[in-house]
Amino acid sequence: MSLSIKDARIFSVALKKARKKMHLTQATCAELLDLSVSFEKDLERCRCSPSIETFYHICRTLSISADDCIFPETERKTDSTYHELLRLLSLCDESSLKFLTATAAALVSERKSTST
Repeated sequence: MSLSIKDARIFSVALKKARKKMHLTQATCAELLDLSVSFEKDLERCRCSPSIETFYHICRTLSISADDCIFPETERKTDSTYHELLRLLSLCDESSLKFLTATAAALVSERKSTST
């Protein structure tokens, strides 16, 4: 199954943005990812799509959000506070997560009731 051009473009933009954020050339990025330079360039130009294994490796190595590539149509929070919260959530135990879920649900409910 191949990606559509739109899907490939979303990933290529994310790849290029992450590479530039890390101040990497395409050659250095390809070396870091253990890919050929031509393949890395083709990914950035939407000429091909990575395998799922390569997609995973690229996302992990360059800190690309796979969610942003797979679900671009959803409004995602991208500010540092949101990402900090996600990082902290991964450190919580099940009891803490239940407490935080209830708190978040109450906050959302309160916001909805005050906006109507």
